Formats: sequence, structure tokens, C-alpha cells
Amino acid sequence: MKQLIDSSAIAHDDGALRARMSEDGYLYFPGLLPREHVTGVRADIAAVLRDSRWLAPDSEPDELRASDRVVEEGGSTFFGMYSAVQATQSFHELSERAELRDLAQRLLGEEVFCHPMHIARVTAPTPRATPTPAHQDYRLIQGAVDTLTMWIPLADCPADAGGLEVLSGSHRLGVLGVSRAEGPGGVSAQVAGSGVNDWRTAHFGQGDVLVFTSLTVHGARPNLSDRLRLSADIRWQARSEPAAFIDGYEPFRPHFHPDVPDWPTLSRGWTSTTSVEIPEGLTYVRKFDSMSEHVPTPPSRFR
Repeated sequence: MKQLIDSSAIAHDDGALRARMSEDGYLYFPGLLPREHVTGVRADIAAVLRDSRWLAPDSEPDELRASDRVVEEGGSTFFGMYSAVQATQSFHELSERAELRDLAQRLLGEEVFCHPMHIARVTAPTPRATPTPAHQDYRLIQGAVDTLTMWIPLADCPADAGGLEVLSGSHRLGVLGVSRAEGPGGVSAQVAGSGVNDWRTAHFGQGDVLVFTSLTVHGARPNLSDRLRLSADIRWQARSEPAAFIDGYEPFRPHFHPDVPDWPTLSRGWTSTTSVEIPEGLTYVRKFDSMSEHVPTPPSRFR
């Protein structure tokens, strides 16, 4: 397993950033977000985990030691805890950091907006939780093919806690076939025989930012520690490009809605809801079946 390439050296060169994204399908910025800010978000989520009894008794909340009550994402007792995490204002306001918006806008070269559906990952140790299988986001998100995912560890993520891995250059393969799989997302990309085998990861620190395209194959490594692994998925796209919706649902509902309440309930008592508001004037397309056998690859500025 190779190390992710640190993109910090070219952080101020828009052309170099776009060229590297076009080559590798990802960019990695250690310590892009201020550690003290992420510490505050982590503390708010740790308080939820403590109250939900997901932390080991008599342990310090910032240790994130898993109790014997933790379950896999989507398990029977998962949604009570997760709804409380999704009701945490500071978690959603992480998406309003100027460092993230500026990076997305420079990469896409035009005005952007952040998807209000921010995803918190509270990953239990393996084998209690199945790691996210290797997949492409495009089949799950759809809409704009150049939607960018920013994966942000909310606590230090050493090797034993796993973390994300990306298949460098895989975005150039186009939309891959998929099969059903265990773990978050429920699908696995069919990369065997593609000739691409350059998997990369890192010893992630709190506040690092890994950004990749919706066609970049990525997945999670097993959490072999005794701690919960906390991370956020925050997505950006150009305002001029379409977003996707499912018939019968308003776009950009909270992650895991309707098992998680809608925004009016989650945001009760917040001082501001700007972090989860949908910009006006967007265009939309209907979602297709994510398991469709043949999905054409739309034109991309990164291919």
C-alpha cells in the first residue's frame, strides 16, 4: 500500500491542482483545517456518543473508546445515536469553513455549493462493523459527475484505526459496473481486470482533508483498534450543473432520512441553519437505478 501524495506544495497553484486531480483523481492536504476547530466538533459528537452509551464506561470522551453497545451503521440501535449526531449544529457548520469552499471553487473553476446532506461516519471496530467496500460515489450521488467528496477525519486515525484508501487513477476508467456488497453504501465497484492497482492511504490526522472525484474508486480499511473512528463526508459541486433527486422526496434530505428526522426537527434550537440550506435556482435530474448494468460516463473536467 503506497502513501497518498501530499498536495500541500502545490496548494496555491490552481493549474497544478487541477492537473494532479486529472492525473490521480484525488488530492490530499494534511492539516488543512485548524486542529482546534475540529477538536470542538469532535467534542460535541463525543458528548452525543457518551449520552448514547457508545463510549466505554469510565473512559474519557476524547479517547473514543468503544463500548459493547456499538453497532454497525444502520443497525437496530444505530439511528437514535445518529439522529443526535445529525442534530449537532457544529458538525454541519464544518461545511462552512472557507478552506473547503475555496478549494472546491478553485478546482471546479466556477461558483459552487455544498450538498446539505453531510455524512458523519461513526465506525465501530471490526468485526463488529464491515468496512465500506471499494466503490465510486457517482452511482450513489449521481447528478454532476464532477461532484467532489471531501473526507475529513474528526480524530487522529492511525494505521490500526484504518481510514480511507483511494485507487489512484481509477477515475479515468469511467463508470464501472457494480455488485451488491456488505457495508456502508451496499455496492462494490468491479475493478478486477482494469489494470489499475495503485491503492494509496495515509496515517491520517485530525483535520486532514482528502478530496476526490465521484468516479474515483475508494473504500475504508478495517478498524482494528478499540476506538470509534470519526470522519465526515462533505460534498461540493458547481452550481451550474444538475443535482439528483428521488421521486417522492425533496432533494438533499438528511443522511439516512427518513430513519433520521427531517431538517426542521434536527435543527430545532440551532442559532443558524445556513449550513443545511439549499441554494435557489438549482437544476435537478431524476436518479436512475444505481445497480443499472450499463451507465454512460458523462464528460468530466477531470478526465
